[in-house]
Amino acid sequence: MSNYEALLKFNRKTVSKEMVQYLASTTASIIKIKKTNSMIDIALPAPPLTKFINGLIKHSNVQTPTLMATSVYLAKLRSIIPSNVYGIETTRHRIFLGCLILAAKTLNDSSPLNKHWAEYTDGLLVLREVNTIERELLEYFDWDVTISTDDLITSLSPFLKPIKQEKLHKVQRDRHMLDVPSAQGKVMVNKSSLIHSRSSSNMSIPSLASTSTLSTLESRRSNLSNYSNRIQALPELSEPNCCGKDYSPRASNVDSKHNDKENKRPISTSKPFNFSKVRPVILKTGLDGPMINEDLRPKKSNWSTFFK
Repeated sequence: MSNYEALLKFNRKTVSKEMVQYLASTTASIIKIKKTNSMIDIALPAPPLTKFINGLIKHSNVQTPTLMATSVYLAKLRSIIPSNVYGIETTRHRIFLGCLILAAKTLNDSSPLNKHWAEYTDGLLVLREVNTIERELLEYFDWDVTISTDDLITSLSPFLKPIKQEKLHKVQRDRHMLDVPSAQGKVMVNKSSLIHSRSSSNMSIPSLASTSTLSTLESRRSNLSNYSNRIQALPELSEPNCCGKDYSPRASNVDSKHNDKENKRPISTSKPFNFSKVRPVILKTGLDGPMINEDLRPKKSNWSTFFK
């Protein structure tokens, strides 16, 4: 924020105690006061400068731009009046009133008359004294009452700096608020990817995800081996009656022509055949031992080398 923007924002503020205190301290720094023992000063003491300024603000309803422009005239007057000059008890009150009258008449098209300003002093000054104060200030300034923007920025710098700092802090806070959601989004993405990688790694290792162990695999192998041995130990049996006299589990050279004719007949589906009751038999076909089904032989597991 530039100084001019801060000045415009300052002009929109209402009159505060800090402004009144600043004007009172600036006026007090212009000239020193030498106390007197006159009867008038003892009978009618001057009010405190802060109270006097508050009374003028209340009666004239002056706003911040006009009131604070008075500080420019006060700064000019401080550079003009010698430091070895002393004033009376009401000198500071007179100086501030004269600078306020010049600021009101310079910046506004319509301002209170001097007789009204005399009434605003609550009897401290009369109209003749108010007119004299205005003429003396014009002579000090050589009738140059112009107020530039640079003069206002220089005189009101104590009020403009906090405005600029507040604006800067607000901009930084807004930037920080905009950066927080993006940072949180990055954290959430990292967490989700980490969880996904862990779950994928667990599913990719069968030895960890599976419930089978070395003992269960060995027991399955032993069961298959025992079942195969039981099949080999069965004695030779004749053909079961349930199969019929023409049933032949395996074709031979003698009955090949007869079996070919029988195989062309349609299979009856009236009564389902129960193969679970049939036991394997050995036919006289030149085989020395019982046939072993290749599918019943125990197969070597691929996990055997993994667990060794």
